[in-house]
Amino acid sequence: MASAPVRSNVWMIDVMGYYLTNDLQATNEEIDYLKRLCALKSKPREASIKLKGVRNPSTIIDDYLYHGDLGHALNKNLLEELDIRHIVNVCDSPLNKEILDHFNVLWINISDELSANIRQYFDRTNEFLHACKLKNEKVLVHCQMGISRSSSIILAYLIKYHFDNLYDAYDHLVQCRRIVSPNFGFFLQLIRYESDLHSSKTIKDDHVSNESIGTVTTPSSVNSNLIESTKQ
Repeated sequence: MASAPVRSNVWMIDVMGYYLTNDLQATNEEIDYLKRLCALKSKPREASIKLKGVRNPSTIIDDYLYHGDLGHALNKNLLEELDIRHIVNVCDSPLNKEILDHFNVLWINISDELSANIRQYFDRTNEFLHACKLKNEKVLVHCQMGISRSSSIILAYLIKYHFDNLYDAYDHLVQCRRIVSPNFGFFLQLIRYESDLHSSKTIKDDHVSNESIGTVTTPSSVNSNLIESTKQ
């Protein structure tokens, strides 16, 4: 059964054109790519299979990567029920002591602003997430609403390890979680990140087959040098 299409925000790109080209130095090619990305929100889609219950985070990669909001990250019982052991907190405030005492948390302290530099964290978050994957442990990535900041972190990971371009990565992410929508500043940084990875051939060297997205894994311990409670 097809789900109702979500209205895209392509029209906002033209409205914000001056800011994007002058303040964020977006090129015409980047603006065109940005429009293509935003248009994916209105693409007709089959209804995604969700975890039972609306309280659950979205599953991005089976038995491994979950995407949610602050409420999910603060729900200790839910995290334990899903066997999530690690959290990437992409909010501008830390999680509470109970969560920090029971889970390995990487805190990326950043605000959801077009001018915020989220690109500087991609290498660190990719390393953290990839370590979880290698050890077959589950991880939740979240921000306040699970829309912009956390989506950007997940997309950076998907580009490097599961897809060879941002367009396909975002298409997959929207399929899994309809509300995802990085702000335009974050999108531009992701577009440039993709370009840099291709230029350095990092994607080609590190790319993991898309088939692994559906792989069922068994939890085990994670390298403590890569997974630790961290404050930026």
